[in-house]
Amino acid sequence: MFYKEKHYRQGFMTNTHVHTASAETGTYIGRSRGLFVSAVMLLLLVTVIFLFGQSFLYAAETQEQHTFEQAKRDLENRDFDKAYQGLYELFKHDPENPDINFLLGRAAFESRDYEAAVMAFERVLIARPDAIRVKLEMARSLYNLGSVETARQYFDEVLATDPPENVKKNIELYLNAISLSIKEHFLSGRISLGVDWDDNANIAPASSEVEISTALGDLIPVSVDRAARDQIRSSLFNLNYLYKPSESIASWNISILDYNAAYRYSENLDINLLDLKAGLSLKAKALSMDIYGTANQLSLDSKRYQRSYGAGTSISMALRPEILLKADARYRKKNFENTFERDSITTSLGFGPVLTFGPNRVTTSLGWEYENAKEDMNSYTRISTVASYDCRLPWGFIFLANHCYQGSNYKETNTLFNKKRRDDVQYYTLGMAKSLWQSGSSNTTVILNAGYTYTRARSNIELYTYTKNVNSCSVSFVF
Repeated sequence: MFYKEKHYRQGFMTNTHVHTASAETGTYIGRSRGLFVSAVMLLLLVTVIFLFGQSFLYAAETQEQHTFEQAKRDLENRDFDKAYQGLYELFKHDPENPDINFLLGRAAFESRDYEAAVMAFERVLIARPDAIRVKLEMARSLYNLGSVETARQYFDEVLATDPPENVKKNIELYLNAISLSIKEHFLSGRISLGVDWDDNANIAPASSEVEISTALGDLIPVSVDRAARDQIRSSLFNLNYLYKPSESIASWNISILDYNAAYRYSENLDINLLDLKAGLSLKAKALSMDIYGTANQLSLDSKRYQRSYGAGTSISMALRPEILLKADARYRKKNFENTFERDSITTSLGFGPVLTFGPNRVTTSLGWEYENAKEDMNSYTRISTVASYDCRLPWGFIFLANHCYQGSNYKETNTLFNKKRRDDVQYYTLGMAKSLWQSGSSNTTVILNAGYTYTRARSNIELYTYTKNVNSCSVSFVF
């Protein structure tokens, strides 16, 4: 009994120890499994965060690359403001990126924000000190800011690397402009020789017979000369002198012009015009203004026919590089040598834009003129319009087209015709010009011109109704 109880107790104790050990082992295993699961969950969480972060960074990089490529396309499409905005956003996130800064500088330059362009190119040169293209863009930006000496240094650095020929020519243009900006005295001019073929050199009316009015009001037919063809040889000499002190917006101008036209067959029609003009010019960025005095003498067949003197002013304002507005006002006193009743004071105003797009230029103007003569029947009010177009063509050709209209209403009745004179005159011109030779280091050039002009004059007085056709050819030496 004792034995059984002893063994029973021993077995009970042994079983108790076994169960305790098993419980401890289970607890350990459970804890190990919990730690393992936690570790796995943590690893999964880290992996998910890493993958999400990578996806986010990839998406951000993809978006930035898309913005960068879009900005490049905007630059190519000349949408410079849009390109600048996109590149500026990229710059804020990556301010030291040389590629972003280079395109940012290009967009700023094309938007005429030259200070922003200089700062952008400076950041590129810090990262890439030997970037030749960047130095070229920096030079152009500094030139437009007026820092011509620093711009010259950058241009010289680019030239030292022996760039392509077209780049060299572009740099030479800038260097010439810089030299001119420092120069104070300028001399320029034109010498032209030409020949005209005119089918109505004497400006004969369309009808060979016109009616004039007598003092009693009777109309008397009078025969007039018919249109006469002639060949006119002409010469023109124009000399201009300009003095512009350094760092000054003002300059002084003097211009002398001498024009001669000699008729081969017609008599008493040879013309000589001598014109002198001098004044002050003011220029400040997009605005320029001229104030001048003028005097001229017109001789007919070597005899003085008319003298005049006066003053004028003109203003030019560039709204944009392709849009220029011009306005002018003039006052002149005319004195005729043998017809004193035609002595007059003439006041005129003009206004119009000049539009440039690529190789094309369109010039338009609207003018008003009032001439107050001693004899009222010679006084008139005139409205004029001008529309001209010129285009630079391949191989150095220039095409020209022009239309001019003048409508004149005279103040009093013409006693010879017993009516107030009203005229409408239109001029149609077509022409071509070709540069035959041009010096490489200056603006000296030889130009060949050929043109055709058709004139149609209509009037309520038959004497002033006529047409004429003129073919012209000339060669000019411009310096």
